[in-house]
Amino acid sequence: MSDGAPETGIRQALAAYFRRRWRRLNLRGVERADAHLRLELLYRLNDPWNMASDRERYRFEETSRILHRALVSPAERVDSILEIGCGEGHQSEHLAPLCRSLSGIDISPTAVGRARQRLPGASFASGDLLAQPWAAQRNRFDVVTAFEVLYYVKDMARVLETMSTLGRACIVSYYEPSAPLVEPQLAAMPVEGRERFRFEDVEWRVAWWRNGAG
Repeated sequence: MSDGAPETGIRQALAAYFRRRWRRLNLRGVERADAHLRLELLYRLNDPWNMASDRERYRFEETSRILHRALVSPAERVDSILEIGCGEGHQSEHLAPLCRSLSGIDISPTAVGRARQRLPGASFASGDLLAQPWAAQRNRFDVVTAFEVLYYVKDMARVLETMSTLGRACIVSYYEPSAPLVEPQLAAMPVEGRERFRFEDVEWRVAWWRNGAG
């Protein structure tokens, strides 16, 4: 072991501790609250959600695998995907190979700036989905995704309706403890498939549906 290894380990442990404390502080009261300023403050840290962890990478792989199998096959790619809550673009890297044109939106300008650096070939915008001038455009995208984001919005029903307007197909994921919040809203959607997957002690649910040619 090199002489600097213990110090490096200490710095990493302190960084992880600070990230957890900063996230906990800024996430107070944000569930179902449209707390845009709080969520933007999170991104004063790089990767505040620890998206580079093995757990999150597994989640990206599984949700993208389910999307491909349920909504993209037998075609190799769809023309367009909209990713709601794209953050810094970690999941975007897994979605980009599934489509010819990837768009993402997030309420954090800081996160969107990092997503643009991560994937220069994609199109990212910052702001509220419901306030976009194209939010009422039917079938603008082949697939609209909302992975791990629904329980942070105040009007979940309206977001789901907007997804169903914008996308020929839609897919959402949410971690199991949030099911009591999400499932009643999903009941109004024409859900055609569901799946679950787990990483260690954390379980996620996935649901998808199609909206027809429109």
